Amino acid sequence: MTVVKICGVRTVEAAVTAAENGADVIGMIFAPSPRLIDISTAQEIAKAVVPAHTKRDPAATTDELNKECSMSAPEYFKACSDKLLSYGRPLLCGVFQNQDLDHILSVVRQVPLDLVQLHGTEPVQMARQIPVPVIKVFHVGADFTVDTAGLFDTGYHSVILLDTKVPAAGAQQGGHGVQFDWTVARSLSDRNVPFLMAGGLSPDNVDEAVKVARPWGVDVSSGVETDRAKDPAKIQAFINNAKAA
Repeated sequence: MTVVKICGVRTVEAAVTAAENGADVIGMIFAPSPRLIDISTAQEIAKAVVPAHTKRDPAATTDELNKECSMSAPEYFKACSDKLLSYGRPLLCGVFQNQDLDHILSVVRQVPLDLVQLHGTEPVQMARQIPVPVIKVFHVGADFTVDTAGLFDTGYHSVILLDTKVPAAGAQQGGHGVQFDWTVARSLSDRNVPFLMAGGLSPDNVDEAVKVARPWGVDVSSGVETDRAKDPAKIQAFINNAKAA
């Protein structure tokens, strides 16, 4: 069944809606963005969707995954994805973009976060300095191929994320609702490498996207919004359609 990440969540209500409808990952943006969230709200979301008695040991999880770095890329990323799903609850992901490592580490501790998403041009090696598993974005533009340097490096990031490169957006990539050619993503799944896919997804097209690209998971932000606010009906429909595909 397809993993679903609802990103750009800024309210407890939206987070609870996502969790109750089966979202696997709830993303909160800590980079400059119209969807920027403050620490106190993120902490309230964490309290609302993660049971107080839940044991957290993300550092040990990361250490275990990094020991798998002698595996092939398909084996490594499969081991990583299986480990993340073993939590048995929605995971909290903080999204950062070309930000200072100290800031990232501070947010991880304060919220706390289960995952970090590096959504800029950060080197994959940065993931080794972060004490939770890392989702690393690779922006799909006109010259992109799945053999892009770093994509298949093992022992660093735990999850590959493909998202659309939007040249007009400049440094602020992500959340623009722009699709890329899903057959590019399919070439990754044909190699048996699990990955997340974002970019212009919505309740109306996620079924087709999953059938064409065969991703491990899908990631949505603007596609479940109405007037720039998370729409509960769209969140529910997106999750249902993604998991039924």
